[in-house]
Amino acid sequence: MSVLPWVIIVILLLAAGTRLANVDGWPVWTDEGWSIRATDEARVEVVLNQLAYDRHPPLYFLALSGWRSLSGESRLALRFLSIAGGILTVAVAYRLGADVFGRRAGLYGALLLSVLPIAVYYSQEVRHYGWFVLLSALSWLLYLRYLKYPKFGILLGYCVTVALSFYTLYFAVLPLAVQVVLGLVWMARARALSYRQRWGLLWAWAAAGVLYLPWLWVIATIQLPTLTTGIANLPGTYAVTLANLLPLSELLLGGQVVVPLALGAAGLWAVWQGGGLRRWAVVAGGVGLFAVMFGLSLRFELLSGRTLVFLTPLLVLPVGYGLALLGGMKGRLPMAGLLAGVYVLVTLAAPAMIQPRIDSDVAARTVAAQYAAGDVIVLETGWDDNAFAYELRRVIPTATIIRTISRADIYSDEKDLLPALLPVFETQRRVWVVQWLQAAQIMPFFENGGLGFREVLRYEQPVNADYRARFGDSSVQIVLYERPELDGVSWRFGDQFWLRDVVVAEAAQAGEALHVDLWWTALEAPALDYSVGVFLLDAAGAVRAEQNGPPGDRPTTEWTVDELVFDRHRLMLPDDLAAGRYRLVVNLYWYGDNQPLPVEGEPFATITEIEVR
Repeated sequence: MSVLPWVIIVILLLAAGTRLANVDGWPVWTDEGWSIRATDEARVEVVLNQLAYDRHPPLYFLALSGWRSLSGESRLALRFLSIAGGILTVAVAYRLGADVFGRRAGLYGALLLSVLPIAVYYSQEVRHYGWFVLLSALSWLLYLRYLKYPKFGILLGYCVTVALSFYTLYFAVLPLAVQVVLGLVWMARARALSYRQRWGLLWAWAAAGVLYLPWLWVIATIQLPTLTTGIANLPGTYAVTLANLLPLSELLLGGQVVVPLALGAAGLWAVWQGGGLRRWAVVAGGVGLFAVMFGLSLRFELLSGRTLVFLTPLLVLPVGYGLALLGGMKGRLPMAGLLAGVYVLVTLAAPAMIQPRIDSDVAARTVAAQYAAGDVIVLETGWDDNAFAYELRRVIPTATIIRTISRADIYSDEKDLLPALLPVFETQRRVWVVQWLQAAQIMPFFENGGLGFREVLRYEQPVNADYRARFGDSSVQIVLYERPELDGVSWRFGDQFWLRDVVVAEAAQAGEALHVDLWWTALEAPALDYSVGVFLLDAAGAVRAEQNGPPGDRPTTEWTVDELVFDRHRLMLPDDLAAGRYRLVVNLYWYGDNQPLPVEGEPFATITEIEVR
């Protein structure tokens, strides 16, 4: 085997490594959460309905829905479709560069694309952008190959690729527009295209349009109002100013933008000196289309990482061409390799931040640490509801989660959420609320004592530095509200304490935690600091799990008479605990003599039975 295939393999392995590195460690962000939500049900009609009433075409999401049923729900599994698309894009970029600028230019371009931060990032999202980059680059490869080799198989591949591009992202109209303009210009030149090539291209464009007609009907009848709003003012968009040209260049070419810009300029100059039709096409589809989008953004605001990333394969190829020209100079080959190597090493050592991510995984673990079976979790986190919901499902698979942004979980289109949620809350004893950024409705309701709920646990999680830069010093609020029932069964411990209520799940799992919430009242001012013991007893009366400690977050000597005090205990059930029913008992004692206060003549109160599964 010659050296060249080994070089390509190494570059593709590098591309795979950059796209797989830590991909399962990052929480999903807003748009990824939406993708997961839209494909929760592996039914074509359900997914299509979700997409039709949003602003997305269906190809990637239908594929994701089917893929999830095979691969599972891990972050790596969900992101793998994009990862595969990103690796294939590097291969297509090499082939395109080799066809148009020569093998060395193709290798350099593929090498740069394999580590380019924006290309890597959009190959790691649960989104359709990675696929669109691949299909856009593939359409250029087939388009330009057909101009040189007018064969039906290439033309058919081009036609299908164009249609699939439109079924992936509506921005497919931009590269197609450039291809059509170039084709028409070349058709106007007597010798630029043969009769066969002209009719072949016209046939391919018309056939791609016919293939797209079913979804075009959806756009015209349902999606058009949402599509006309564009992406104005959305996070990550860039205003059309000269000052933003440098940040946009850094976004598209990496942080070391001076070197690729200089090399790209050298490549463009060589094309200007006599590049040929196909080289000019690559320039038009990359640099030229970026200039067009910059101008159009004066009216439509098209500039963002996700809308520009499809340009990167055609932008790095002139840079690769510049490197190839440098390497082709007598005695300059080490310099070209050195520049490419330095770019790769520095980029890998200092990866750029493309899209900040809220720490929804940290919030999910915070809830999971105190979650009890049967708890309801309400999300008031705006468009991040879906991201938080996914991260919560990872650590609490059986949790009931209500998203307040989507309305779908509460079957209500009303702006006032409470009427739809009150029937749910009326049946619950414990409700979690996770709130960030979105104006809260549910949290104030509970804070004001709605339905008798009381705040029992609160955590504040400051957002990370990337989000602070955008939204200020905000925090994710994580609060557990509980409703004690004070008119039911209760227990008196001596003449001093009254156990008013106990909130505990009816069933538990071996190897997991059992949270036991006690509500106490002091009947007289305590003179001693008492401790509480909570025990799980088997049928023979043997203790299988226990937890002892002071009740509540204050010693009993600080309690006031008739004050209602919340007291949570966590019993860790043994992994080998046999399935069956166990008694839950509570005692109250002074640590000085370890003598429990009597409860109806017994040393402890039998609260309930717990079924262990």
